[in-house]
Parts: sequence; structure tokens; C-alpha cells
Amino acid sequence: MSREERSWPTPGITIVGNVTVDVVDGKKALGGASSYAAAVAKAWGVRACIVTAHGQDADLGSVFDGHDLVVVPAGHTLVFEHTYTFWGNHRKLRVTAQPNVTLTMRHLPARCRRARTLLLGPLMPQDMDPASFVAAPPWWHRLLGLRRRQVGLMAQGLQRELDASGRVRALQEASLQLRQALGPATSVFLSDVETEVWANGTVAALAARTRRFLVTRGKEGADEHLGRSQAVRHPVAEVDAVLDTNGAGDTFATAYMLAAAAGHASPISVAHWAGGVAVSQPQACKPACVTEALRADWRNMPASRGRGWLALPSPLRHLAQLLGLVAPRNKMIAS
Repeated sequence: MSREERSWPTPGITIVGNVTVDVVDGKKALGGASSYAAAVAKAWGVRACIVTAHGQDADLGSVFDGHDLVVVPAGHTLVFEHTYTFWGNHRKLRVTAQPNVTLTMRHLPARCRRARTLLLGPLMPQDMDPASFVAAPPWWHRLLGLRRRQVGLMAQGLQRELDASGRVRALQEASLQLRQALGPATSVFLSDVETEVWANGTVAALAARTRRFLVTRGKEGADEHLGRSQAVRHPVAEVDAVLDTNGAGDTFATAYMLAAAAGHASPISVAHWAGGVAVSQPQACKPACVTEALRADWRNMPASRGRGWLALPSPLRHLAQLLGLVAPRNKMIAS
């Protein structure tokens, strides 16, 4: 690590994933899991390190302002064409361009590796090698009793393939990439769109190999598997109106990981609250408006007695932050 990188503050979270150009009715907009994750982290007051690949055609807007953005140059930006059924509630995607880069752990600068929470957002299988991010920690970490880095995997992109026309379709079974990325520090986020076609018992078998395995089910809530424990169905947060579901899963996963890192007693309740705020926003202003919407609704975020690292005396907490063992204090922790 260079002297300059040592001077950088430890990021509260490191987010890895490509941005996209989303084309809807001929209009282009910024998209991608990393964009929504950046918007949520900003609402929390968390400075993230964000590693992404895109071409010169990507207009990042303001969503990454205040974060440490690391751009891996690519020949093209990932482009999704969105089409909807006439009743408007079923989306189809077609890929018209992809980056020529597969993100791996080697793309993370040393300063970004200091974060104790890592969130991965592959959008297509070629985007990323998730297994490279979940390798076991070195022996001296275990000897010193240091906490293992927690990895959140928004795995929807690993369950996709393209037909001859570039249209996205779901795989019929859990992909090899997904299976290779599982581990005791991994939290997996998927929706029932991906998992409902799997053989019975697949979700439970995969969940037993992870720290957490969450399956969102739209208005029916979400199933939370904690390792080998029985799944628990959690209801969604009530919203006045669902305007647009784009980014809801990414918002849910990011809020969950931030809440868990802060020691919240019920990360999934926070995730449902954040997801409800996201679907209440129109597509035209996303993902940037998700930040302000979350801040405006902050008083309704589920409270918690969990304090995590706040239980440490202030000098020890500061030392832990300097060593990269804990993220700096943020809105979630201070709430």
C-alpha cells in the first residue's frame, strides 16, 4: 500500500459492480446495482469505495459524489434495453453492449480492501468473478481473532444468460459461479424470480453453506435463511403507492448489509423499509433521488437496540476504525 493510500480513511463499505446505461422508451439513464448501492450508502452517511467498469458513454451524474470511485476502463458500458408488458408490471431486458472486463479482487486498490463489508453486484455472469472476493482470510487474521470481511452478493446477474437476440433469461438451476461464491461470511440476495424454477430443497442446501440467504418475494415479503436455520418469512413495509420497482432489490441488499454491519437487531426490517422507499420513487429520477427519499423518511426507519462497535470505549473504537476492523460512525450506527 502506498503512503498516499495509507492516508485515505477506511471506507465504510466497498461496492463492486458495473454501472449500466438503461434504455427505456428510447431514453437513456444511469443504472446498475452499484449505482443504487452508492445512493443508499450516501443516505446513510457512509463513504464507500466503489469499483466499476464502464466505457466513455456512461453519464454518472451525481450519485457517486462523495464516494471513492475507482473506474476500470472498458471498451463499452453494459447497456440494457427495457421493455414492459402492456399492463406495465413485467419487465424484459435485452443486452446491446457489454464491457470487455471481468472484475476480480485484483481490481481493488489496497485502500478499498480495508473495508470490513464488501458488496458485490454482478449484472451478467461475465461482469465479475465473485469467488475471487470470498477467499479465506490469512492465518494471522484467525490467530489474532480479527473479524472476517462480510460479503454481500446481489446474485441476480449470476443467474442470467442471453439468447441469440441478446434477451436476458433466467437459468433453470443455481449457477456454478453462485455456488463457488458461497461461504461462511457470504450473504446472498436473490428474488423468487430466480429461485422459483430451482428444484425443491436447493435454496435450503445453498443457505446452509452461507451466513445468510435471502429471497425477496415482492409484496409477499422476503424469506431469510440464517445458515442452516429454518427460513423465516418477513412481511414488507407498507407503502402508499408502488411507482417503479427498478433498484428495489439493490436498495434492499445494501440497506441490509449496512444495518448488519452497524449491529442492528433486525437488518431485514431496515432493508424492507429502504426497499419500500425505493419503489415509491419514479423511474425518471433514479437512482439519485433514492438518497434524498431515504433521508426524508429517516424517522420511519425501524429502531434497534443493537449498537455493535459502539459498545467499545471511544479510544478503542477509534483504534478499530484506523485498523480497518470497523467502519467509521455513520447515521445508521448513531441512530
